[in-house]
Formats: sequence, structure tokens, C-alpha cells
Amino acid sequence: MSKKATGLTTALKKRLFFVNNKHFAGFSLIEVMITTLLFSIIMLGFINYQQALLNKHRYFANNLRANKIAFQLLDSYPYTNHQIIPSGWQYKITSKIYNTECKMVEITVSTPNKQIIKQQRFFCDLH
Repeated sequence: MSKKATGLTTALKKRLFFVNNKHFAGFSLIEVMITTLLFSIIMLGFINYQQALLNKHRYFANNLRANKIAFQLLDSYPYTNHQIIPSGWQYKITSKIYNTECKMVEITVSTPNKQIIKQQRFFCDLH
């Protein structure tokens, strides 16, 4: 007997090719449905994870941008450049007298999503 005939005989003994027999290879419909359900649940989990990462990225990007704006406003104090403030954002400049020669200037930048960034710096007259 050839190898091909031997393989066919082995397959026939295992009854893998008989459609009328109850023993055939493959997946049942319920197995495929359960696998599809598990796959879709896992994909929804990944989508939610990606959305959470995107929200955190936006939060930290706004935080970094607000810090940069606050430092730019401090660097240009007492002259303020209103063009560096994005629309919807607000800022407030307060100054407190520290002693006869120095004052502390505090910049508060508020983002649309209610983040508040504060930066402060001492300015002293060296007369």
C-alpha cells in the first residue's frame, strides 16, 4: 500500500470524513458564538482602555499648555500678551507686596475643563 492509501485508511478508521457519523472535525455553532461573544467583550475592554488613555493624554496636554502659558505670562510681566491665551481659557494676575523691595506675582490659568494652574515668582527692585 502507498502512503496516501495508508493515510486514507487511517482517516476512515477514525471516521473523520463520514458526514452521517456523529464524529466529525470542526466547531459547533455554540462554540463559535461563545468565542465571538468573548472576542467582542475583550475588544470593548480595549476600546474603553484606549478612551481612558486619550482622556488622560488630553488632561496632561492641557496641564502642560497651561503651565507654559503661565510661565510666558510671568516672563512678560508686567506686559501681558492676550494672544497667547486660547479661547475659553482664563487667567488672573495677582501681586502681593512681600517687603519694601520685592513683590510676589502669581498667575492663575484656568482651562475649560476646570484645571487650575498656579505659578508664582518674586520680582525685586534692585535700586
